[in-house]
Amino acid sequence: MNLLAYRDVGHLTINESSIEFKSASRSVVISKIRNVSYGRQGRDFMNKWVKVEYEEGGVLATASFADGNMLGWSGIFGGTRRIFEAINRVPKVVPAG
Repeated sequence: MNLLAYRDVGHLTINESSIEFKSASRSVVISKIRNVSYGRQGRDFMNKWVKVEYEEGGVLATASFADGNMLGWSGIFGGTRRIFEAINRVPKVVPAG
């Protein structure tokens, strides 16, 4: 499943071993994180996003997150950067092989 953050709005919870995204239409728990990056994504040239690459059912998937508080201004004022730093502390999975 490829989650594009601009398609859905919800609540992101980050704990010691996983992250969970909950919205009105879905709930996704990401625990097998391979990589986390911070930068521009897709058509949004104004804001930076957190891109999470993870394993789900043996398949590599991606999810992108940005802080949408304050009508999106929170991300510009460091909110998305703080999300990146928190997710980056979650232990990564080393691919088998």
